[in-house]
Amino acid sequence: MNLKVVLPPVIIVVLGMGALSGVQNTGFREHIESTLTESAQGALSAAGLDGVDVEFTGRDADVTAPTDAEAVAAADVVGGVEGVRASAAYGPAGLVSAGAGAAEAAAPEAEDDETASEDTATDVEEEATASEDTATDVEEEATASPEPTATPSDGETKDAADDEEKDEPKREPTREEREKAQEDLVEIPNITFVTDSARLTKDGRKVVREAAEVLAEHPEVEVRVEGHTDSVGTEAHNQRLSERRAEAVVDELVEQGVDRDRLTWKGFGESTPLVVPRTFADLEKNRRVEFDVTN
Repeated sequence: MNLKVVLPPVIIVVLGMGALSGVQNTGFREHIESTLTESAQGALSAAGLDGVDVEFTGRDADVTAPTDAEAVAAADVVGGVEGVRASAAYGPAGLVSAGAGAAEAAAPEAEDDETASEDTATDVEEEATASEDTATDVEEEATASPEPTATPSDGETKDAADDEEKDEPKREPTREEREKAQEDLVEIPNITFVTDSARLTKDGRKVVREAAEVLAEHPEVEVRVEGHTDSVGTEAHNQRLSERRAEAVVDELVEQGVDRDRLTWKGFGESTPLVVPRTFADLEKNRRVEFDVTN
């Protein structure tokens, strides 16, 4: 048997089956996510939680609500939907624990206790007022003696020094400093997000922390955060998604201590791909966030 004649068709068949399997797996996952999203939204509507956003990655759900209490309640509802493996609750400040809802519910009772304490304290204050009036006469007699001249405290001196530093112009970075900062930022791994959203993944947040550490090492440089998407979906949708992702990275950098005045952001959508998209790996390469040192 001539192997040169037989092997090429066999290789083509194997590669074709692998590609078909990848497409089928992707389509199957998208079908599961779509089905679970519809079921979860129906369960939330039945529970009276209409202002809640649900996003699925496979069988895992991220539930976002206007308050922590609603987020915890909604996550419990979605977690009970058949087929859902896990559900995470996100409030205005991010991921919340299951005890957050109970803490908010207990807040009104705590306020009632505080009101009762305030009423009791009022009586004590009225009694103290009489003692203060008596003490006033003694203080007026004591004012006859001269008061010592006040001298600035260490804290006041430090505040004055801080004000002087703020008035000083910011030092411009040298070309070498800008180039070194750009090299360090390029070495940072790609920042990842939850599919078709601007929500950072756990690994994505770690990478943003690395970027914040680099910017802390180069405090004079200013940076533009640039968002890029793949070509799946409409051009308008991808443009808006790239803008939201770039802005989300800026917000996370500020949370990590980077001065917002050093940061700007821009979305490019699918307009500037790294490679021509022929495979799923190519699409993944084109989904990225880049840092451009502008000053």
